[in-house]
Amino acid sequence: MTPGWGGPVWGEPSPAMGAPVPVRAIAGAAAANYRADGGRSADFVVLASSVAGTAHRLGGGRCEDAYAWVKPRPGRLGLIIADGVSTAGRGGDGADLAVAAAARYLSEPEDWGVAECRGAVERASDHLRAAVRASGPAAAAELSTTLVVALVTTRADGAAAVMARVGDSTGFVLDDGVWREIFVPPGGDDLHHVVTDVLPLPGPGERGLSTVETASVELPHGAALVLVTDGIANPLRDGPTTVAPALAEILRGGPTGDLSPLGLMAVADFSRRGCHDDRTIVVAWPLRPG
Repeated sequence: MTPGWGGPVWGEPSPAMGAPVPVRAIAGAAAANYRADGGRSADFVVLASSVAGTAHRLGGGRCEDAYAWVKPRPGRLGLIIADGVSTAGRGGDGADLAVAAAARYLSEPEDWGVAECRGAVERASDHLRAAVRASGPAAAAELSTTLVVALVTTRADGAAAVMARVGDSTGFVLDDGVWREIFVPPGGDDLHHVVTDVLPLPGPGERGLSTVETASVELPHGAALVLVTDGIANPLRDGPTTVAPALAEILRGGPTGDLSPLGLMAVADFSRRGCHDDRTIVVAWPLRPG
């Protein structure tokens, strides 16, 4: 552990993690810089956490990521994460609004597939557009955020998930210590999302480049579905011998109960030079029936 409340060191440590966290001028539970939650049912284990990156904490800002999950009935689980654009001005508010709207939508549908996954993204976009209309045109940029939605369904041989996203937040399958990124296009170039894709989506007659990507994955017994914002995704990609194996080993404790929500939050606060962004991770392990 590093001083300054930092978590484990993965690779070369970040000097910024050694500085004490300053007291913010205004703070409250709704915009907490350290968040953790989790639970276990007959069919899933879920753990989630968000921590503000050092750039926001040392600057007196807030965590601009958000997450939620929805479990409308046995055998179904919806996971949602968002990363408010830091340069937007109110990106954290946009992430909160988008996640809340998507979660409300996912409590409604009878079906549970790609159409509902896209519908949750579109509902989130509509909600942000309504906020823009109430606040004025400038709010479209101020509230911009990424969004990932995953709908998981358990089966006798494991589980299946359908996913939709806008932006550069992403998802991985973690199976027996091996990470597999879900949305990376052929060639592995994911950079274009950083520049182009955010919510709210362009409305009718508006010019814009944001698109909704979809994907589907199989989750064999023992595998986990892991949604992350780029504060964790980027270190995972560039730390194949440090971050990736260390985080995989820690996540083995999720289904056994050896990893708690607070433990996951402490891990998400890892120290690594150059990694100063907000970090959100939501992990779901489908369980064997019976």
